[in-house]
Amino acid sequence: MKKVFFSIFLVSLTLLNAKFLEYKAEIISIEGSIATIKNSPNVKIGSSGVVIHNYSNKHSTIVAKAIAIDKDSNYIKIKFLKFSDLQQDVLPVPVILPSVGDTVILNYLYNHALAITPNFKTYKEVIAKHKDINWLHPDLFAAKLFTDSNPSPNREDFQNICKDYSFALLYFAIDQNGYFVDCNSFKILNHENLDTKEDKFILPFYSRIKDIDTSLFNFGKSKIENYNNYYKMLLR
Repeated sequence: MKKVFFSIFLVSLTLLNAKFLEYKAEIISIEGSIATIKNSPNVKIGSSGVVIHNYSNKHSTIVAKAIAIDKDSNYIKIKFLKFSDLQQDVLPVPVILPSVGDTVILNYLYNHALAITPNFKTYKEVIAKHKDINWLHPDLFAAKLFTDSNPSPNREDFQNICKDYSFALLYFAIDQNGYFVDCNSFKILNHENLDTKEDKFILPFYSRIKDIDTSLFNFGKSKIENYNNYYKMLLR
């Protein structure tokens, strides 16, 4: 009986840790900007990644971003997007398009993430629950917002910080719920309940950077008035 229980525990633990494992698959077919690859239970609609083109056994390059837009029991449909994360002004932009046989890597850069929480208590709970993830400290994002006089980050701001620090996973704590969100698609990938009650709110989110104000030249930007309402709208 103990062996059976231990086996079930190991399987459950494996499934828990496998939710954001990288998944690699070859492109089976392409129609325009949409491609087909084999399905995996580890991939959610909205998961993002990259397309790798192999020149030879020793040389390869990223030629596009990929986002899972649909799936059934056998296949995943992915959409190609321009990859510009490593773009350099002094280097030519690759013109190779994805082709059948290229490798797609989904759940790419999901081992690092940024947690957006209303207070330190909630932040500690999130970090403690997900020790397998390397968490970017929110001070780094808050410092950027402070420099830009931007007290209300939008989707583009989050996507830019993801690109700057090479990660693709966000976590939003809203109304005692936690949401894992893909940086590129901004789709919710997973949801969990949080125990910590949100009795104190630091705006725009928990960090040690204080007083992020707008400037005279940052038109349209104003401080967040309600933490939960703002981030609920952002994830819609």
